[in-house]
Amino acid sequence: MEKRDHALRSGNRTRQGLAVGLLLSLPLLQASCASLLSNSDADGGAAATAGGVALDAGAGGVAASGGRGASHAGKNAGGSSGLEAAGASDADVGTAGLSEPDDGGAAGTGGTVSNATSGQWVLGYYVGYAIDQYPIDSIDWSGLTHIAFAPLVLNDDLSLDLSFSDSNGTGMADAKALAKAAHAHGVKALLMLGGAGAGANIALAAKANKRAALVDALLEAMTTLGYDGIDLDWEDSVKLDDFVALAQTLRAARPGLLLSYPAGSINANYQTVDPLLVTLAESLDRFNVQTYYPSTAFAGEGWSSWFSAPLSGSSATTPVAIDDTLQRYVDAGIPKSKLGMGVGFYAICYTGGISEPRQATDGTLQRIVGGDNDYPLSRFFAAGGTFDTSGAGARLRDATAAEPYLSLPSAVDDDGCGEPTQYIAYEDEISLLAKGDFSRKNGYGGIIIWTIQEGWLPSDAAGGRARNALMHALKVGFIDP
Repeated sequence: MEKRDHALRSGNRTRQGLAVGLLLSLPLLQASCASLLSNSDADGGAAATAGGVALDAGAGGVAASGGRGASHAGKNAGGSSGLEAAGASDADVGTAGLSEPDDGGAAGTGGTVSNATSGQWVLGYYVGYAIDQYPIDSIDWSGLTHIAFAPLVLNDDLSLDLSFSDSNGTGMADAKALAKAAHAHGVKALLMLGGAGAGANIALAAKANKRAALVDALLEAMTTLGYDGIDLDWEDSVKLDDFVALAQTLRAARPGLLLSYPAGSINANYQTVDPLLVTLAESLDRFNVQTYYPSTAFAGEGWSSWFSAPLSGSSATTPVAIDDTLQRYVDAGIPKSKLGMGVGFYAICYTGGISEPRQATDGTLQRIVGGDNDYPLSRFFAAGGTFDTSGAGARLRDATAAEPYLSLPSAVDDDGCGEPTQYIAYEDEISLLAKGDFSRKNGYGGIIIWTIQEGWLPSDAAGGRARNALMHALKVGFIDP
């Protein structure tokens, strides 16, 4: 969470969100949906949204102190705007019959040819502490161009901890296996350095008198484990001067390595971009942004209920959206082609009577629950869950944010939320297609996903979804030519 304080500077900017006119190219969206579906919608067809876009499918406040919260450390982080009509009824996306096999296509969906033909990066984070939730031999590589194994942290003596918090206790072996499988499918492999809570030791190791040793250790780990680059996820205790120097030193030491960084979203009410981040971007292949909860949504005075990864709709009480945040980084001087958005493969829930987006929250009775680890999409889309048992009228889509959500007539006890809720915001195939369409049309560089394990669906997922439905949507939206 501390990352944003170091990465951004306060100011008086109160610009409203860019209404990018998105919303989408309807013909492209319909064609993409057709490629995802081979039979009729399981819950009864499409419904028009307020934006005039007919969609198929049935998702959430805004944290300016953001980043992934503690998710990259492997722990759980824990006003109307005239858009009331933007929640028109949406039927289930019904992805039975995806062209990819239900087992994820582990045996060869990615082939041996690079997936990066579109120029878009699709970087999925794969965490050691959840390795059994989505085994390496089950990964649908066709939906990825890059994968990052996480977390790589520093011990107190500033040596690298190569355990990766691996739940099997075989971190190095699993790291090697992941890189080997990625390369066999034309996907590049990175090591994610850091995560929330891991910054203090990075700050010590990145100082001028110790930086060379850290760079040598990172390059040695890349070589030993078979990786192509480093994702520099320095989130707390950040010293931007040292951060810039670390990236420059890594680039000089091995010019061909891949370097990326997941920055924080920007609160349109008061934050601006520190010029040192623009300098940092010069050494990077991708400057990605954590445009998802908890970087986008917050409950408390002055905040309205919102979405996890909204494409558009920034306002005074919902001040974070993908289009606005990316444009602010562009305005600061970072090339569009290096900028990537982000999405979390989990659902968030609002408590205290919140039943739809853009409702005022108090942060006490009305809070955000669920989220990373607690409510993965694998759980949200499970048979018998709240989504599966909700009526078609509860499954809505916001035309401005391009996000689906559940608006329930009365509070339900949902285990993923942990508390009674009427409003659940999430991600689905259609919202991923919308993000791909936006990225391509506006010249941006792709997307990051935290984490791909949370989006590996159960075999009996709601609406007939294939297990790899979300990965296939990434493929169609971002990778396919």
